[in-house]
Amino acid sequence: MTEQLSTQQKLNLETATVEWKDLQVFFAQGKLLVVEPEADLLEVASSIAENNIGLLEKMIEEHKIAFATANWVNANCQEQTLLWTVVVSPYVVTQLQID
Repeated sequence: MTEQLSTQQKLNLETATVEWKDLQVFFAQGKLLVVEPEADLLEVASSIAENNIGLLEKMIEEHKIAFATANWVNANCQEQTLLWTVVVSPYVVTQLQID
């Protein structure tokens, strides 16, 4: 019997560290969604994939997720800044990599 992976497990396999310079095009398109450090990147991504509107609305209200703004980029990103990233079409969901 083959074990089925949950959405969160599948997305975990697709998560990668990406440099800011490679994400700029998605920011320009308005498709870059930022997850705050205290939130779980995979929980956000799986909520988008599963269309969990209730949880997403709660995270937006709590300022745990938002679309990237110019102010956020200026405060947090340089060309080689690393971000944990996963694609949940049509969005690119990302989180600053904290050392």
